[in-house]
Amino acid sequence: MIQRIQTIYLFIVTVLGILLCCFPVADAGDFTIKWGATITFSGLSLLMPTVSLATIFLYKKRILQMRLCSFDIILNVLTLLLTALDVYLAHNTGDADIKLYWPVVIMPINVILLYLAIRAIGKDEALVRSLDRLR
Repeated sequence: MIQRIQTIYLFIVTVLGILLCCFPVADAGDFTIKWGATITFSGLSLLMPTVSLATIFLYKKRILQMRLCSFDIILNVLTLLLTALDVYLAHNTGDADIKLYWPVVIMPINVILLYLAIRAIGKDEALVRSLDRLR
């Protein structure tokens, strides 16, 4: 249902997640954090847009939609922490300069958009429950 605002939020999260897979995130000397650099980063960065895209089509199951959004927030935070850990470890192994590229901001933006989607889904659920009480 395209008229729901959470669908727009989840679609933006999906597009940003796909962009995260396309561009390098950080560079620490000879180690570049990008899709395909490590198995964990690749798996998490591929799972994030997949979960948000699947969440769009579960519009009749609002509770499950909220849980999947919460799971996607956890994935985004985990990916951000993994990226920070990889940069830290690569920086400690040598005298490498750290370069952060613009896709680093995708993960915090995704967390904010997913939180807004959870709030909008919760409002829909509250509206449906209030209408059920009136019947």
